[in-house]
Amino acid sequence: MKHILLIFTSLLFAWPALTAQEVAPQQPGTLFAYPMAPDTCSTLESRCNYIITHFWDNYDISKPIADMDAFETTFRDFVDFFRYSHRNIVLNTVRDFVNKAQSNTQNLIKVGEVAERALYGPDAEYWSDEVYVAFAKPLAAAKSLPKTLRDYYASQLARINSVQVGAVLDFDYTGLDGQKHRLSELPESETYILFFINDDTDSTIGRLRLSTDVALNALLASGHAKLVCICLNKYSTEWATAAAGYADDWIVGCGEDLERNLDLRVLPCCYVLDGQRTIANKSLSVEGLMSAVNPNY
Repeated sequence: MKHILLIFTSLLFAWPALTAQEVAPQQPGTLFAYPMAPDTCSTLESRCNYIITHFWDNYDISKPIADMDAFETTFRDFVDFFRYSHRNIVLNTVRDFVNKAQSNTQNLIKVGEVAERALYGPDAEYWSDEVYVAFAKPLAAAKSLPKTLRDYYASQLARINSVQVGAVLDFDYTGLDGQKHRLSELPESETYILFFINDDTDSTIGRLRLSTDVALNALLASGHAKLVCICLNKYSTEWATAAAGYADDWIVGCGEDLERNLDLRVLPCCYVLDGQRTIANKSLSVEGLMSAVNPNY
């Protein structure tokens, strides 16, 4: 990110003197010097559009990637400009880059790995389903890749597409009573908060924060919201006994197969649904949810 800050300093304060041929000073750990926009680009968006469009002009992606660390650093810097660029320019640039990378199968595999870490994985600095899909879709269709890899990206696409913001969510889960229930059978509410946890990730602190947050509990007490805690494990009486003590006004259930079909890249995580169970937000951390319901958090 330091690389981007240095470039933005130049963009914001020195751009009138630039020409189309100039580049930013190459930073340590990167593959090349990044392009800088000409003085005809008068806005931040237009300058970033220019940079991402010409970012890889002097790099031959068909040749083997010798320094993977430098490639990932450079790729992450490339992605950092996306948030300030026009959506259509970003998507077109990604498609062009992936198309060129397909000339070298090993490079294409590496591009997929880095794109997942930079745009989709738990350590991504810039989460964007739409941009990641632009990488994953051609990877899932690339006949040069092993079938296991194609299937891997296809399964990611299926999960992303099934739980996009704006989609209606519904699934079965097992309640504390050991019986099957369905999300659509929940008592009517203006908002549903789904809190997903699993046995492999310690959710104690997250559960404590949610159960003690004044603003959230006021919403639950007023009936304006309902919190549904879903544990991604198989039902057992031992689990039900322990989970019964989470919070008096929570709806608690479990489902060991849900993780295969839902986009749960980080756990614990929260989904926010409206009264018709339309996804308003997803993959929120506990802190992100609490900031949304409590501006003073």
